[in-house]
Amino acid sequence: MKKFFAILAAVAVLGLAMPVLAADAPGANVVVGGRMLTDVGYQSLTKELTSNKKEDVGTSFVNLAGHSYLHAKFTSADKSTGGFVELGLSSKQGNSEGVSLRYAYGWWKMGNCKLVAGHDDGWVGTLKHAPKQYLGLSQSGKLLMSNWGYIYSGRHPQARFEWMKDNMGFAFAVVSPGAELTPDQTNGLVTGSTSLPSGVDVYTTIPRLDLAAQFTFGGLWIGPGFGWSQLKIEKGANTMKDDTITSFIAILPVKFTMGPFTAKAEVHWGQNNEYEWNGVNTGLKSLPRSVAFRKADGSIEDTRNVGGFLALEYKLTSDLEVTGGYGIEYLQNDAWKKDAGFQNDDYRRQMFFVAFPYTVTKNFSIHPEFNYYNYGDAVTNNADNGNEWMLGLQFRFVF
Repeated sequence: MKKFFAILAAVAVLGLAMPVLAADAPGANVVVGGRMLTDVGYQSLTKELTSNKKEDVGTSFVNLAGHSYLHAKFTSADKSTGGFVELGLSSKQGNSEGVSLRYAYGWWKMGNCKLVAGHDDGWVGTLKHAPKQYLGLSQSGKLLMSNWGYIYSGRHPQARFEWMKDNMGFAFAVVSPGAELTPDQTNGLVTGSTSLPSGVDVYTTIPRLDLAAQFTFGGLWIGPGFGWSQLKIEKGANTMKDDTITSFIAILPVKFTMGPFTAKAEVHWGQNNEYEWNGVNTGLKSLPRSVAFRKADGSIEDTRNVGGFLALEYKLTSDLEVTGGYGIEYLQNDAWKKDAGFQNDDYRRQMFFVAFPYTVTKNFSIHPEFNYYNYGDAVTNNADNGNEWMLGLQFRFVF
């Protein structure tokens, strides 16, 4: 608690000092902003998702949503150089307040080219086509259908080159590898795997590589992207047949707007992709993930992931909108049957949501939402993993 208020106090002092700091650099521009989001709702979990697995549980919640933030934008007098820093804010049941780093990067622009370096998200898994599924981040790790049909790039240390001209552009980035998850962490190997022996290092010889493009044709936007990464596992005293885990993701996102109607969609195909492109990891609870399977002899079996989503938005009036979406993820690994002896060698989960965003003022809106998550069937014995739903409001103050 003391740490939380100390950090907030520091941010407040920084905000008050910014005009003075800007004065030391004639013509520089500093803009401070914030987003305060409060979720009020009800969550229902079937017994399979509860601690004792004996009966269904329903609970009310009032949380400061985890994608609330305070930020500052810096721009030089000649508009060629800038920076962005953003701190995430959250608060929920159990005296659990949090302050986290969301963004901290700088940029330099020359003509059609731009260099970005720092802690940022990327073009592979961009937010540009993200669905408006907002309720439940602090309560249950659910946001933007992330890991339920939508792939998010995550925010990681990186250096990225961008080129944009008229209605097209491309970007190439070197990114911190294994920034989301590594094989030696919890959930770092898929269900049924043999754990890594103690004292074994996980390392990389080259950074993660992201390559993406964007094209705009009137109301149509397309942003294909491909990412690749490779993690190495030290063989050590325990001889391993494989010492390399290769991850990749190929994404084709689309956004189309015509008058009051907007459609957003994505299809993606990946391998062990949750080491790198993994949005809200906590929302998956104990579900299978798209990470490697390690066999008893040390060899690696890759997990493949295919998924996507479709979300539709329609403005009923200038202030009221209706939106809804459906997403699905499908995972497959031969080792689940052949080596672990499970009943299934594949797994799927799916979800849908409907919301009615309403704008009250320029800086205040209300977001009623219902969302439903089907956790699929267990790969071990084909038993039902259960389901979850949430119904509530998000109060959104954005400045």
